[in-house]
Amino acid sequence: MDSLNKGRLFALALALAPMAAAAQTNEPQPGTPAENQDFKVEVEPPKAGSLRAQALAALEQTETLTLYSLEPWQAPRVPTAWHKLPEAKRSGRIDALFEKDRRRWCRGYACIDANRVLGRVETSGADRLVVLQAARESLGKVPNFGYACGAVYRHALAFADQAHRYEVLLCYHCGQVKVVVDGKQDSGDGQAYEMSDLRAINAILTRAGVPLSKDADAKGEDE
Repeated sequence: MDSLNKGRLFALALALAPMAAAAQTNEPQPGTPAENQDFKVEVEPPKAGSLRAQALAALEQTETLTLYSLEPWQAPRVPTAWHKLPEAKRSGRIDALFEKDRRRWCRGYACIDANRVLGRVETSGADRLVVLQAARESLGKVPNFGYACGAVYRHALAFADQAHRYEVLLCYHCGQVKVVVDGKQDSGDGQAYEMSDLRAINAILTRAGVPLSKDADAKGEDE
């Protein structure tokens, strides 16, 4: 630096001045990765009266807690020609196609939200505590962010209170959760802030001789 003349130093200072000013602001700069931007993660309980909140309350009253292994339904390919149809007509055809294919997939099988049941475990002792933690964590904390990821459910928990049966579907790859009540109402896919250890959940199923879905033990299980 000492070898630079004063003119060059002055020019360099002028060039760096706008960058220094931008760095002093709190505004994320164009091209800055999201993880480096000032985004404050916030977590709150599920909204009062929501299916997620109802399931969380029922969880504390239940006597039995069942863990399921699921083989997820995969949506069939939509004919290319349908994409040229008007939106309303296209949506109607796709909905009908998917509903028909879900019925086909579940024909002759027990299903939870169109996902085949591969097996289940009635939990007790230490295993029950692991599954209870998974349910509390996935239901109890709702973050202010969501992943652009299509949930594919390979695990589920089931329990009941005096009024309803709750099935909580877990997608570990997307960190998403869905609540189904009495096999009818469902909450839609919701983001979870944290979930219990997938390896511990799979170990419970494996010890009981319950098969796992393909890639259910992989971190990228839904890709």
